[in-house]
Amino acid sequence: MSCKEIKKKFDERLDGRLSRTDQAAFDEHVSACAGCRQEWHAYAGAWTTLERHADVEPSFGFVERTLRRLAEPPVARGWFWQPAFRWATLAATVFVLGVSVWVGHERLVAQRRAEIYASVRHADYLEDFDVIASLDQLNGGNKL
Repeated sequence: MSCKEIKKKFDERLDGRLSRTDQAAFDEHVSACAGCRQEWHAYAGAWTTLERHADVEPSFGFVERTLRRLAEPPVARGWFWQPAFRWATLAATVFVLGVSVWVGHERLVAQRRAEIYASVRHADYLEDFDVIASLDQLNGGNKL
């Protein structure tokens, strides 16, 4: 038998459903092949561990309740829970927040400009602006 065939027969060997000749061929291959032997011991060990645990019995009426729930028509969810509506709501929320941030920023910029204009308007150095401008021309312009 090949390794692939051996792995397919793990369940049958564990349950004792293999014929004597197949069981002998299985055991011979597992004893000769290190990879199959390792997998067989891990597989059989897992099932042995599971057999040690106590079975859990379902509660009284479990089968009837389950069958009744399966026979009921599925509960239709409202339009609010539909994915398209949720994505549209998310997109609208992101858009509104973005516009709000942009408008708030523009208001702050406009307010700052107004403050600067008001402070410049009341400054005394504006009276000498034409003198300052002519000095700039004499020195060769602004070299910044």
